[in-house]
Amino acid sequence: MNSLIKEPTLGKQFVIEKENEFVGFATLYFTFSTTKVKKVSILNDLFIREDYRGKGLGEKLFEFALAYSQNNDYAVMNWKTASDNKTAQSLYNKKGGVNTNNIWINYEIKL
Repeated sequence: MNSLIKEPTLGKQFVIEKENEFVGFATLYFTFSTTKVKKVSILNDLFIREDYRGKGLGEKLFEFALAYSQNNDYAVMNWKTASDNKTAQSLYNKKGGVNTNNIWINYEIKL
């Protein structure tokens, strides 16, 4: 998070607190798509503390990140979730998210 404070063009972090207590956060990172010729936001994290789950806070945090992306002229907001995280998938499907795994294959190299 410190890098986002020092360099806010890299992304934003949104935090939920209740009664001065940390509840959850979402982190957006920013990049540019040459195929869309427009900015793209990447929802890298969406986390709600376990004792606050099931209260709609994850949905509100997702909506806030999405609204930020829409209001700041990003072409898309994209994200990943674990294949076994059915709760998150339910939220993302409800919000209109589309699984693009049939279009792209994700790779990584450990360094």
